[in-house]
Amino acid sequence: MLLNQKMALLNVFRNYRRSLITLSAIILGCTALILFAGFINSMYQGMRENLIHSQLGHIQIYAKGYNKNSASEPEKYLLDSTTVSKVQDILEADADVLLVTERLNFNGLISNGSQSVAVVGEGIVPDKEALLSSAVSLKQGDDLFSDDTYGSLVGDGLFNGLSANVGEYLTILSSTADGAINAIDVQVTGVVSTGVREVDARFIRANLSLIQELLYTDKVSRMVVLLNNTDDTDKVFQKLEQIFEEHDLNIEMRTWSQLAGYYHEVVGLFNSIFQFIKIIVLFIVALSIANTMLMAVMERTREIGTIRAIGGTPLSVMNLLLSEAAIIGLIGSTLGIACGWFGAEMLNHSGWMMPTPPGSSQSYPIRIIIEQSMIVETFLIALGVAVASSIYPAFKATRLSVADALRFV
Repeated sequence: MLLNQKMALLNVFRNYRRSLITLSAIILGCTALILFAGFINSMYQGMRENLIHSQLGHIQIYAKGYNKNSASEPEKYLLDSTTVSKVQDILEADADVLLVTERLNFNGLISNGSQSVAVVGEGIVPDKEALLSSAVSLKQGDDLFSDDTYGSLVGDGLFNGLSANVGEYLTILSSTADGAINAIDVQVTGVVSTGVREVDARFIRANLSLIQELLYTDKVSRMVVLLNNTDDTDKVFQKLEQIFEEHDLNIEMRTWSQLAGYYHEVVGLFNSIFQFIKIIVLFIVALSIANTMLMAVMERTREIGTIRAIGGTPLSVMNLLLSEAAIIGLIGSTLGIACGWFGAEMLNHSGWMMPTPPGSSQSYPIRIIIEQSMIVETFLIALGVAVASSIYPAFKATRLSVADALRFV
């Protein structure tokens, strides 16, 4: 067996031109798969972290029944101050929790005196929200602080739609928790962008106390939890479920993944695209290897005939050719992974920017994130394709007549 492998290795380097053609196909295939998979991975990670650090946090906590009934009767499913205090104490004692903050959501109209626009807003605790919403970028003006009693942050789409100015006062009109109508004046402290154009066109944030005054309530819609590590979300979620049940708290929770329906739709779409591209790339690589190995069989017909004439069995001939393919696949996939890693590093340091995605208001630099599982999968697939695409040429070599092979010119 060892002799067979040694002969296969010598044959690979003896026919270096043919081997280089096969190696090139494998290297290009591996490089393409790694770069595309790394780009898709970075896109998923960027979208996920942007959602977490601009809107969702890692875990959201609501009053029982909020997610089912809040669309029709949101005022009946708010968290009272006692529940908020208990939950806060539990979360602050957890080492996996970075921070927890409250939000009070509202819908209404905002007016500059000459025109009104429908808005979806939040009352927030500015000091905590600054860390939680780190992906929300400030475009103009100043950030919101706790002592900005009447201050507000306005989405840049809403800001432009109202032709407002930083420092200008706007009027918000909304329904209170008991069904009445109330209005307050807010000052535009700053203009922000979440990165999603549709959100920015209706987005406003103000101090929690001011929005509670607007809605005539001391309650909040939700508590948003930010963890130290996104990968710990499910573990912390299950732990908190058990703790809250032990404390008999009438609440429910959702993870960022349960709330991010659009994210999962995008992931499903791009996973399908990647699988389709992977099949095409592997098919091209397989055809290239099969064609090269068929050429090798034709060029080495007399050599194969000689091996058979001195006692070589059809199985030993097939093993020899498959061993050559395995060696080429091993070298090609290793070099392909190295080229893919090098290409990823070059792109990550190039500073090239991606065009602004549809529905977004921000551009992003190209990033390629390579994971260990991606490298292992690419290596095994490339090696498997190299061997599998050589089976037919190797089988054909075993079917050659010894006499005809020796007479072959």
